[in-house]
Amino acid sequence: MSSPDSLALSSPLLRPERGGSTRVRVGRFELVLEAVRGGHSLLWGDGREARRFALGLGDIGQLSLQLEPPAWPCRVVVRETLVLAPGARVRGYVQLPLVPVVVGHRANGQDLRLLELANADLGGEWDERFGTTFRVASSWHVRFPMPTGEARATVPLTLFNDAAEMFAPADLPVQLLRQDLFVRRSSIVAAPRRLRWSGQSWNGTPRRRAEVNG
Repeated sequence: MSSPDSLALSSPLLRPERGGSTRVRVGRFELVLEAVRGGHSLLWGDGREARRFALGLGDIGQLSLQLEPPAWPCRVVVRETLVLAPGARVRGYVQLPLVPVVVGHRANGQDLRLLELANADLGGEWDERFGTTFRVASSWHVRFPMPTGEARATVPLTLFNDAAEMFAPADLPVQLLRQDLFVRRSSIVAAPRRLRWSGQSWNGTPRRRAEVNG
């Protein structure tokens, strides 16, 4: 990564020589890979807790640390209060946590997902209406957020109120796919979304990547 505040979707994780170590930092997350007798040891910490993994890598030649979207849809709780008059719209940005994944690359071109590392900002829950979701808190940014180096995706949103009544949403439904994500302004950015409130539910329409702007 070019600076401590820059993010990449994939970063190389070099396999160290015997007795050596490789260190990678993404925001508050830190990964340390050590070559030890009989395999490798990986220490993963987020400043609050740490976990250690023992790895046998076999014929895996190279490793990388990839940032992937949450596996389930997210319900984004905005810290600020949003209020939309009938027929009104509002534009802004929210940020969703990403999941760090250690991937092994074999000489035959096969990629193996070795470890999916926890992100404590993602809290899974079951909802009878929506099934399994992640509940995520985010500020509502009126300008493109400055890069912080944290493992988060910036999602441009345009909200419409098509109902005849005032509307203050409790949360916003957002689901990310890997192909939605790209790097811009040293940040990981998702293709923009439009969400329309019908008076009973949200209807979403993804927008093209080219429409992302400041």
